[in-house]
Amino acid sequence: MHDYLLLSEVAEIARTSIDSVRGWLRSGRLPSVKPGRRRLVRRVELERFLARDGRTERQATDADGAGTE
Repeated sequence: MHDYLLLSEVAEIARTSIDSVRGWLRSGRLPSVKPGRRRLVRRVELERFLARDGRTERQATDADGAGTE
């Protein structure tokens, strides 16, 4: 069986709010499933998202901070 996470667990791991997680889901940036009443995210999908999102965030920070020191 795959390792699935509740949205509250996703938010805790990503160190963000549940509202941010819901935004990621609505925009399609983070895939999820809804087998019943609860929406779940596969742990592997969250890890891929965080790796991709973190890389994008670092690139934006590096570009903004280039030459400011």
